[in-house]
Amino acid sequence: MRRRILTILLLILMLPFPSMASDIPGYEGGIMNENTYKEVIFITGNPIVMEGTLDIKVKIKDNTVTETYRYKLQNQLEGAKLDRTVKVVSTLYIKNNQVVTVRSLDSFKETIDVKGVRYQSQDEDYQWNESTITHKRPVLEYFSGDMMSRKTYTVNRDETNTVTVETVGKSYGYNSPWSSTQTQSIEYIIEHKNSLNPRENWTGFATVETSYNWTKGYSYEKNIPLQTSFRGGLSIVERCENVLKYNYDLPRLNGNIVLSGRNLGKNSISLNTVPVPVRLSIPQSRDIAGHKFERELFLLASMDAFPTESIYIGPDSPITRGDFARAVVKCMDIPVEMEEEKTPRSRKKEEPKPDTFKDVDKNHKNYYYIEAVAKKQIMNGKSKENFYPDVPITRAEAYATLMKLIGLENLAPRNRNYTTGYRDDSDIPDWAKDYVYVAKMLGIGEAGDYFYPNNSITKGETAKLIADLINYMQEDLREDYRENLLNH
Repeated sequence: MRRRILTILLLILMLPFPSMASDIPGYEGGIMNENTYKEVIFITGNPIVMEGTLDIKVKIKDNTVTETYRYKLQNQLEGAKLDRTVKVVSTLYIKNNQVVTVRSLDSFKETIDVKGVRYQSQDEDYQWNESTITHKRPVLEYFSGDMMSRKTYTVNRDETNTVTVETVGKSYGYNSPWSSTQTQSIEYIIEHKNSLNPRENWTGFATVETSYNWTKGYSYEKNIPLQTSFRGGLSIVERCENVLKYNYDLPRLNGNIVLSGRNLGKNSISLNTVPVPVRLSIPQSRDIAGHKFERELFLLASMDAFPTESIYIGPDSPITRGDFARAVVKCMDIPVEMEEEKTPRSRKKEEPKPDTFKDVDKNHKNYYYIEAVAKKQIMNGKSKENFYPDVPITRAEAYATLMKLIGLENLAPRNRNYTTGYRDDSDIPDWAKDYVYVAKMLGIGEAGDYFYPNNSITKGETAKLIADLINYMQEDLREDYRENLLNH
């Protein structure tokens, strides 16, 4: 949930970002769907899965975010109840396309009752700090964070009988128009001390890994009735999957008596949201059936990247720079700032915003799309003053533009003498080489021995390139941030 808060604030303070996906809720390991929150506690010497509600309130002022969390959780089988109120203050330090977030505890109160035993902790008993760095790219943002804390509970209000929980946590994640993932890992050291009866003392260890994953997938839905005006169309479904895995190394207990040996184990729980389907428009195009990129062309046309009312797309014809800008904006949910209509009562006269390029005025069919990609520095003009919207875009320009969206050009070798592996590598412009290398490494675009960097890219090839990038965001990027980290 805090990633949603950060994203909202970024929307206010920085350029608009398309993904409003949330992530792991609360301020320490837990998972949540529309109605239910779950986490695991270890303070009794046994893992107890707590379930209930989490209410979150947010206040934003300048570069400061105040979050208040109210938890009401229980586990009836274990006879456990938890009430917790936490206020966390976040300060954001923004520089260029990076945001450093420093979060600290403002107030805290927690009570846990387990089978007649009460564990209590308050402000002075809890030290907690977290810091996150977010790197914002044109349509993606990547982030990682570190968290450290120490919390002390008194047992039945007896200051000589305490449980101290120390945690060290790390989180990694990204937000994109087609998927968002955060994976968090927290290491726990739990220490029970009874100064009047040292035989009850014990130490335990646990690890909790939580993963949030939001995806936007698409599939073809065939129309069952035969007497219909269309055979079928694409449907986009948004879904959220939340997984919590935990393993523990705890004492073997008989009441308060510590037995020999250890209580070892692991388990996992999950909470998913109800999928949200959205049907896309039905393209009228007649010239994509049977094309080798038919599926990709149908996908882009359904998203209005190619006009849905067009009868002929011309899949083997070159795509212009303006039409390419439209396709990128439509497929990557890039915000478009349309000009507001002025009402007769409007007294205030505002100076019209100057056009970014001299050769693209408001009457051009792709004006607003070109303005959008220029504002986010995704596409520049071929000169400082001119965009050349009706000139075909080259393969090198198209690949560079698409790879610039995800900001992974640093994956290319630092040694400038490297080769992309294409036989016409020497023809690839220096400014495009890193982008072409990364696209090939990630499996985005067509495979082949030659790249033909200076050839115009066709609409079919454009559809293939963009569809591959979408699939990369949906699958490969998610796998790196979820499965690879959880199985690390």
